[in-house]
Amino acid sequence: MLSKWDDYPIHQAAFPIAQTVSSDAGRYDRHWMAMHDKDLTTQVGFGLSVHPNRGIVDASISVSRNGRQRSTFASAPLRRDHDMAAGPLRLEVVEPMRQLRVVLDEYEGMSADLTFTAVTQHIEDSRMRRESGTTLISERVRTVQFGEWSGTMTVDGDTFECNNHDWWGFRDRSWGSRTTGTVAESKNSAQQSSIYFAWTLLRFDDECLLVAINETPEGISEARTVAVLPFLKPGDAAYGEEDLITRSDTFEFDIAYVPGTRRAEHVTLHVGPRGQVAREIEITPKGEFLMQGLGYYHPRWKHGTDHGGLAVGSQAWDLADVDPARIENVHAQQICRAQRSDGAIGLGLFEHVALGPHLPTGFPEGIGPAV
Repeated sequence: MLSKWDDYPIHQAAFPIAQTVSSDAGRYDRHWMAMHDKDLTTQVGFGLSVHPNRGIVDASISVSRNGRQRSTFASAPLRRDHDMAAGPLRLEVVEPMRQLRVVLDEYEGMSADLTFTAVTQHIEDSRMRRESGTTLISERVRTVQFGEWSGTMTVDGDTFECNNHDWWGFRDRSWGSRTTGTVAESKNSAQQSSIYFAWTLLRFDDECLLVAINETPEGISEARTVAVLPFLKPGDAAYGEEDLITRSDTFEFDIAYVPGTRRAEHVTLHVGPRGQVAREIEITPKGEFLMQGLGYYHPRWKHGTDHGGLAVGSQAWDLADVDPARIENVHAQQICRAQRSDGAIGLGLFEHVALGPHLPTGFPEGIGPAV
């Protein structure tokens, strides 16, 4: 099954690029992107996933502002060239590792034309492999980059302009195999839908900070990382200069939860001390963004779902009415204000999802609060 990519020297196995190394239904390749204004009133998220062994590409864009979140979803058959487009949504790589463009053609009162421009290197974050018995749950690599946004977006007749000075954000890429929370999830997995993940991306005036952890129900780390990223200067490479990045794996998230939920109310982050990395940061959430708005655990638009051809839809939520104890609402991002112990103020997001038991936190089976 040849595609246009087979003319490039990028093959990793003795197959055409359009064919995967296995028939695993969980094989995927994903872009996730987010932006927020510096006043922390609005968050926009975008996601696009290619599922090569299911023959599907799905995409979504979602806006959370003024207590309301609105999404457009799309799913389409995957073309041979793995085009990053589904219905009215598409992603364009303008300059690899530096600039990408997200476009939503008008659909039910929503449209967007937004450009991400990098301000840090695009780095390899962490790799993770997780099994349950003989069932592969996750095997993936993730990359991360901080950036700024420009362009326009319209939601229900309200158009807002974005510029690089006032709109900051991030992107990540991940690929490999992922079944947890998708339609490919195995019914035979002993740890079905069990996940503990905490992730923060914080931008200060002098650095950008990435901290992430995945843990088993017993509290054993599967992937954990700290990366301190300097800002790109004119002429700097946007990737490949890893010696400029300070890393560690010594940190702790101390999360205070909203009573009766698994939603963070406040987070204290201790990083290090280890080598050059020592940070004490207080993180205060200022907004809420439901990840089901990008398809995560969504009852209809779950990643990898076959809709029988092209499908496009929209949905809106009044966030004050959302039940955080429902499985589709447990996974959330929160734009936040952060303060380092030296007084420096940063902005960014805190993402957290805890499904199933987590011994260190006291979470029981299911999605109930700590006991």
